[in-house]
Amino acid sequence: MTNIRIEDQCWHIILNSNANEKKCERNWKPVAELLERRNIRYELHIVRKPGEGIATAKDLCQNGIRHIVAAGGDGTINEVVNGIFLSGVDTREVYMAVLPLGRGNDWVRTHHYPKTIAEVVECWRNGNFMQHDIGKVTTQTHDKSYIRYFINIAGFGFDAEVIYDVTNNPPHLLGFNVYVLSLLKTLFSHKPTAIQVSAKEDFNFEGEVFMVIAAICQYNGGGIREAKYAIPDDGLLDLIVVPKMSIPKVLKHLKDMTTGDHIDKIKDIKIIKTTEVNIRTNSILRAETEGELLATGDYRIELLPNSLNVLTGLRS
Repeated sequence: MTNIRIEDQCWHIILNSNANEKKCERNWKPVAELLERRNIRYELHIVRKPGEGIATAKDLCQNGIRHIVAAGGDGTINEVVNGIFLSGVDTREVYMAVLPLGRGNDWVRTHHYPKTIAEVVECWRNGNFMQHDIGKVTTQTHDKSYIRYFINIAGFGFDAEVIYDVTNNPPHLLGFNVYVLSLLKTLFSHKPTAIQVSAKEDFNFEGEVFMVIAAICQYNGGGIREAKYAIPDDGLLDLIVVPKMSIPKVLKHLKDMTTGDHIDKIKDIKIIKTTEVNIRTNSILRAETEGELLATGDYRIELLPNSLNVLTGLRS
């Protein structure tokens, strides 16, 4: 952990106006007043379209800025992280904090961020920064490759199919309820995918899977604890392979998935810690990082250990 005085820097806040059903920008004024009362200097950058968060963070880093705030939900955090890593700067020089103004806010759950923004700002004043691990997914199609970075969880199979349903049929519900509704809908239409999974530690799996998770942090889908043993600065990915399961078995363990106990109770689940994973398939296997859908193809997931300074609520 590294401690810095928040008040000594000017923070560049990337605010996603579309976060939390477009309430983020409308609700900004009291947050701004709170920051000013706490003598936290900042410049505000409002982004309104997908990809603008990436472009803004990239541009800031390339122009010498090293103190950035992601204000929004998990998708906003993902865009800011991608902008930082696509900028070409030494990411270990960059400090990132988060204002959780989104709907699901899964990443902050692992880091024990407080529930109110006032408490979050007080947490900021502790200046407790972790050298956070970052993941990199390379998708290889028949003629192109695509790269996406992530700071929380990359999900393949059922997990991504749920995100696909949320994205294409967004219900007017909040956080956890959105995910659960789409989860139940997808459960009855999802077909297991035949894949090959390999990891550096002589791990190999071949067969039909329900889903595969590569985790740096623990929560996804608005509060579902998919990877309860993941540690965000241990230099390792938690690879969790969930083989094909029947609908009754999934429903039986649905509550366990909210606590993370499914990992221990479902004996067929395979879990290892690794730094590199390869997933191959002859079918369509959807993938997502922090709720952002990726191109489909074969996947390589790599860990970039301790590569970004991130404000945490965890104690050293």
